[in-house]
Amino acid sequence: MDEPLPIDTGTSALGQVPLALVDPVAHVLIDHPVPHLARVFDYAVPEKFADTARPGVRVRVKFAGRLRDGFLLERLDHTDHVGPLAPIDRITSPLQVLTPTLLALCEAVAIRYAGTLPDVLRLAIPPRHARAEKAMLADAVNAEGGFSRDDAEAPTSAVTRLGEWIASHAEAVLDSVPAPGTGESPAGESPTHDPTVGEPTADGGDPPATELQADIPNATTPTDGAERVRMRAALSVVPGETPGLGWITAGIEAALPVLKAGESVLWLVPDHRELAVLSSTLDHLREDHGLFDYSVLNADQSPAQRWTAWLRGLLGRSRLMIGTRAAAFAPLNDLGLIICLDDTNSNYLDQHAPYPHAREVCLLRSAQEETGLLFVSADRSPEVQRLSEIGWLRDVSPTGPQRRSGAPLVFVPDEDRDPFAWQRIPSRAWDLMQSALKPKRGSTDSPGPVLVQVPRSGYYPVFACARCQEVARCPRCEATLTTQSEVGPFACRACGHHSDTFTCSRCRSHQVRSIVRGRTRTVEELRRALPGVEILESGGEDIPVAVDDAPRVVVATTGAEPYALGGYACAVLLDSLWPGPWLRATDDGVSRRLRAASLVRSRENGGAVYLGEADEAIRNALTTFDPITYMSRQLVDRRELGFPPYRRIVELRGGPADLDTVLAAVDPLEELLREDDGEDQRAVAAYPISAGAEVGRDLAAITASRAAKKLPQVHIRIDDPRSL
Repeated sequence: MDEPLPIDTGTSALGQVPLALVDPVAHVLIDHPVPHLARVFDYAVPEKFADTARPGVRVRVKFAGRLRDGFLLERLDHTDHVGPLAPIDRITSPLQVLTPTLLALCEAVAIRYAGTLPDVLRLAIPPRHARAEKAMLADAVNAEGGFSRDDAEAPTSAVTRLGEWIASHAEAVLDSVPAPGTGESPAGESPTHDPTVGEPTADGGDPPATELQADIPNATTPTDGAERVRMRAALSVVPGETPGLGWITAGIEAALPVLKAGESVLWLVPDHRELAVLSSTLDHLREDHGLFDYSVLNADQSPAQRWTAWLRGLLGRSRLMIGTRAAAFAPLNDLGLIICLDDTNSNYLDQHAPYPHAREVCLLRSAQEETGLLFVSADRSPEVQRLSEIGWLRDVSPTGPQRRSGAPLVFVPDEDRDPFAWQRIPSRAWDLMQSALKPKRGSTDSPGPVLVQVPRSGYYPVFACARCQEVARCPRCEATLTTQSEVGPFACRACGHHSDTFTCSRCRSHQVRSIVRGRTRTVEELRRALPGVEILESGGEDIPVAVDDAPRVVVATTGAEPYALGGYACAVLLDSLWPGPWLRATDDGVSRRLRAASLVRSRENGGAVYLGEADEAIRNALTTFDPITYMSRQLVDRRELGFPPYRRIVELRGGPADLDTVLAAVDPLEELLREDDGEDQRAVAAYPISAGAEVGRDLAAITASRAAKKLPQVHIRIDDPRSL
């Protein structure tokens, strides 16, 4: 009987390319946009790349007849592939940019948001810039590494003065911060205990179990080693001595012990304005405190600047990294603390698949890398409040008396006592504005700028018939109409309808009146009422970062309020702010109003706010300046109803049959609503937090399977704040 021929199981390469003698097989993750192809494939390691083909390097490989980028994940001595392997075509760079820590974080984010690993890596690692990399490796980079302004507008004198002013207040904080390991508390404060996941609760019982670990493969808690006990805290700031900028002094106080201990700090801010002010402050502190040598990473930088800043963190040449959402994945050696400012800001939600939120990236990273974590804001997000209530975060916000003394006085309309309270700018608001611009004789209050916040830009963003008060709606699609003047033209932003005249659908009148006046109309009215007073607009494409302390009126749309040196003397928050018909609409209203009010001086320094707001919840949160109590009450109802943040939600868009198939395939999903979305449908489903990893993997697998079978794709977004 003939014996079967032996099978050669040795590794070989196409074209008889000589292979590396040790570990000739490489697992390469292909950067491919098609979900079922964005995975690991085996390639042969040529002998010439035996030393440079290390885990984490960028490579170029041939895939489906064309060269594609990829990352080498690991080297092995064998392969399960039958036949010769395609060899690695090129090592793009010798730098191991995909470190094991970064890879683990990106895998966790991909699972959390049901995405592919290559999609997350595109967000985490900037595009390579060869010239910048060569300069970095040759030590030919700027040794300071500060805020690069080559592609940005030079800092204004107001921003420079503001940074100097905050730095002067931070000096007192620096003197009070103890050396690492002393256990002392800052001067003037009672000792606090650093919280960790594994600490006992106040009653001596076990701590609440955190569901964060469900998203992290092979995650461990910070109590595995006593040396890894970290501060994880949430801070809701009040204006105090640094209106609108207490987050900087709080962040510096938290970062200094970490930097002194030789560890790194990552500091995230929502947009370029906060980045400019923080950078200016650190520039002034760096002259006297070398620990504050920093790098900046944000999406607005040039490719060379961004890659240089990213490499500074990777190579350990920077231990303080500040940046926007793009910096959430920034590599830092011995990361000890992550600071996140204003985590409710919509800028933190990435609009590229798989749509991660920077707050969740910070939470995953803190749990995975066992780092400290500090959330700082004027408001309080439901996610942070929930983590505070279960003990994962420690609330270090000022107490009631401290909040009241550090906040401005807040006035609301009183229709019973003020006969002119119905006016858009009531008499009480005019009195506050005029007293701020020119204090009365004998007053100890100093004059200063006045902030006027309007919900929208434009002239009449929402208007009604002057005769019957019916809201003006588009005759084609029933959406609200807008106008740039009292006589038109009139337009619909939803469908594009345009008309030079207006006719009321109820009474046929052609006259209009404003329901909500926009920024342009408000500026026009103020210039007539306050001749000789400088009126500055802020909104749209023209948003100043800061203004000085000269008396003037600043009219800004929500979210576009500039910082003021020394704080605003007064703020008038006009109209009723209703951001939209979703679960977090009132939360957004509280956040936007508090952000503006936090820019005003404390009541001890004469600061006052007039709140022209009809929503009772927003009024209560502003008058008490206590967003924590407001959010705590909101969470009681959301817990009972099973709404976020106590359950996660997923939004699915696609054909009705496709949605049914996906929902039926994932057991933990519970459909909450479904509605038509043009030709397709939109469905929103909820699932337990403990099932997060299971749902993420299942949805990602379904997406890949449907792509492989060329079935219509179902678009998936997890935890989009506006899905409900």
